[in-house]
Amino acid sequence: MGQSSIKGVAPQPHALVQPLMKRSQPVAAAALAGALALLPAAQAAEAELAIRVAYRCLGGFHAVEVTALFFNRPPAALVLLVGETATRLPQAPAASGARYADGNQSFWIKGDRASWSIGGAAPMGCGPAPEPRR
Repeated sequence: MGQSSIKGVAPQPHALVQPLMKRSQPVAAAALAGALALLPAAQAAEAELAIRVAYRCLGGFHAVEVTALFFNRPPAALVLLVGETATRLPQAPAASGARYADGNQSFWIKGDRASWSIGGAAPMGCGPAPEPRR
């Protein structure tokens, strides 16, 4: 009976409940303040330094400049920077070297060489990018 059946009209609380709701607001605020006091102080986020490596990857008749950012703190991951695009790849099992992969890409490194596969395309061979001329 306490709800309206007219569309667009919000149901009103029962007349006996309204005074109780007004009286309980300070109690709810005090309970919230008490709960917040029990939470540990938020710690500032700690930045993780990445290992930055510049690669030149060759595939077919083109070369792609790739910057790899290696984050070794668990969970280890690699961020590939190509132009304006950044792709995060989690570390994956590898028999030799280090491999980072998701469902579409794989970046496998061993020493200063790498192999980069995207989709079903043939892998590109990657090596250290030449130093920029000064």
